[in-house]
Amino acid sequence: VIRYLRGGSRLKNLGLDRNSTHSKGKRLESCLGGILKCVSVLCCNKAGGHDLKNKGELKDFASNLMEFANNDTKVDVTLSDMYVGLKMLARVQGERRVEAIRNLHKASLNKDIEETVVVDPGDYTKTSVTDRRALLITPARNRNSILTLKANDEDEGFYVVEKNVLSPSNEDDVRILKNAAHFSIYAQYIYFHVRDVATMDFGLAEDSTSFFRDIETILEDHSYSMASVGMEQTQLMHANFFNGICQTPYAILLDGSVKSVVVAVRGTSSLEDWVVDLQYVPLPLDQVGKVVGYGPALEGHHCHKGVLSRAKWLYNDIKKNRVLKRLFSDESPYRNYDLTVVGHSLGGGCAQVLSLMLRPSYPTLKCFAYEPPGCILDDKLAGECEEFITSIVRNDDLVPRITQQNLETLRDEFFDVVARMKISKIKVFQDVRVPCADEDLQRRNAGVLYPKGQASRDTPFYSQIRKFRTERAEKNKQGEVSVKLYIPGKLIHVVDAPGSETTKYVPYWANRYDFNQVVLSKSMLSDHAIPDLVSILKSIDLEEYHEHATFQTSDVTEETKYRFIGEFICCSYPHGKVPLILTLSSIIAIILSILSNQVCKFVTRTTTIVYPNGTTVPGTGVSAGLYSYALQQCINPNACDRSDAEDLEDSKYCQPYPGIVERDSNWTASNVFSALSVVFGVLGIVILSFSTCTKMKRNKWIIGCVLFLMATLSQGLQFLFLNSDLCKTWTHPITGALSIADCSLSTGGYYGVSATVLWFVSAVGCAHMTRSLG
Repeated sequence: VIRYLRGGSRLKNLGLDRNSTHSKGKRLESCLGGILKCVSVLCCNKAGGHDLKNKGELKDFASNLMEFANNDTKVDVTLSDMYVGLKMLARVQGERRVEAIRNLHKASLNKDIEETVVVDPGDYTKTSVTDRRALLITPARNRNSILTLKANDEDEGFYVVEKNVLSPSNEDDVRILKNAAHFSIYAQYIYFHVRDVATMDFGLAEDSTSFFRDIETILEDHSYSMASVGMEQTQLMHANFFNGICQTPYAILLDGSVKSVVVAVRGTSSLEDWVVDLQYVPLPLDQVGKVVGYGPALEGHHCHKGVLSRAKWLYNDIKKNRVLKRLFSDESPYRNYDLTVVGHSLGGGCAQVLSLMLRPSYPTLKCFAYEPPGCILDDKLAGECEEFITSIVRNDDLVPRITQQNLETLRDEFFDVVARMKISKIKVFQDVRVPCADEDLQRRNAGVLYPKGQASRDTPFYSQIRKFRTERAEKNKQGEVSVKLYIPGKLIHVVDAPGSETTKYVPYWANRYDFNQVVLSKSMLSDHAIPDLVSILKSIDLEEYHEHATFQTSDVTEETKYRFIGEFICCSYPHGKVPLILTLSSIIAIILSILSNQVCKFVTRTTTIVYPNGTTVPGTGVSAGLYSYALQQCINPNACDRSDAEDLEDSKYCQPYPGIVERDSNWTASNVFSALSVVFGVLGIVILSFSTCTKMKRNKWIIGCVLFLMATLSQGLQFLFLNSDLCKTWTHPITGALSIADCSLSTGGYYGVSATVLWFVSAVGCAHMTRSLG
């Protein structure tokens, strides 16, 4: 395998240079295909992969990746460099946003806001300078616009843009938002619910790949309702569940509540879908336009290769099954229904291109794409689709921002950040693992990075970067990805606006140029979830009065006290090293406590027997534990004085107490408290462990202090065992002999004493942390 990946003789036989980009791409393609196939086998094909043949599916991605990442100039970057570089880049982006907000606030105070705020050319209304200043400081009802940040392509910073929010007084805005919320449920249900209904309600076989209805009776038969999933007025007309490279699951449904036929396309859910996602090179639409009815209108336009292959298959399959043709025929009672195409993620991109292909046949068609990929159609064609396509993006969602150009920008910014680091990588690693509040971004970043433009350019790494960028700039002009692709149609960007009690959501009109940067944030992946977006769209009420500030406009000071951040980062030590020391001591305490409870040598019991006639003899020595014991035996049986402890040793075996041994209240209490000490200690250790990974509030430290004090008390009460009948003088009921017992601490007892001390140390440490936060 290694010889194959390094080139091998096969490439030489083909006349290929093993170090060329093409040869590297071929090897990478085979390697990625093999990895995906192994994943498929390990998952028993549950994650798909049955249609992966490794015969060119990843060719374009492999070639572009080699051009993107390595090319002819190698840059010395390791995985650890990638981790610290991306973490620092996220902080740099955050600093730029805070700086833009600070500048806007200063401009508003100096009444220079007109020069600071850029009005989006696509907006239909203009807001006066006075109103813009009011947007900063006054919550308003039904405001016409908000201020948002947009990445600046020239200086890698941000500037403030004024955007129109969806207005309750605009009928088109209300209608579009209402329909987007209504049809979003179809984009969610096509993932699993449609197949579940077809299987459980309509008797579809588990291994069936499609759901068909008789085309002749499809208009009269109303027995295929989706009522079991809460969609009483929706009927399932047709569905495909087979997932291949070109084939994709989709369904045709009839929604009587809004009088619309719905085509729902599933998004990324299998290995095949991931392969299609990666086929992002642009392909011309010349031939497609002639086939679907546009004539030469689509000549010169381009589309995402993988999405186009899926859309062409969908178009042909819909034509083949004739369901849409039947539903919109002259004799159909549904001929006046609307046609709506929906999808999420990759399914949203397929829905957009499919709607473009179906539009000549269905001119009133509408499309709603939820969080689609960011590289679907070229700029001009994307703008021409605004009449019938609406795309919805939430917050910092990564997928709509993934384009070749955005990834190259991210790569160049990453290289720049790595080159600007002025301290060792291990120190950067320790710094980025500690959460950073907005107020501290500038100070913390300045301690790690040189100011932009002031880093040394004489280093080998900077020379590699300079040569790499020069080559990439030259080859980008000639490569397949030189055609920029965008999200088509109108765009609604839904942003979170935290309020005083709950988070509100503000939808505003964006444009396809707003998503020109990959935003590295904690929610960049979670924002892509379709169930959350469905709930958000249904919860938005344009008439609702709620207070939300677009930005935090209070003056930001650099030395603001480090505020609580509930980010969980393993071993980030947000409270310093004290919690780590306390955690280690409490772990040692729990080990000692468990050993103290379980060993059979908690105490050493010696006895002296005095008979009624005054005769005194030494009794049998015992090493006694809380749950077991070990008899003592002579070291030298021929010369042994049982009254002398030096002549005795413990037997090698511990054995449980026999049933005839009755435990008194002190012994029982000792057992109970020994168990409680372990319970309280474990709970305290859990809290301490979390404190090494996340910033904790004062009340959590108070709870930890109480738990360790309870563990200390319970561990100490374990020594009630010394006051049990086992360690007392007693008289034999039959012989009248007096047994004088004496118990002294043994190994287990010393473990218990040590555990008690360590529990108390942990309690004192927690109390110290409580005071420091008070």
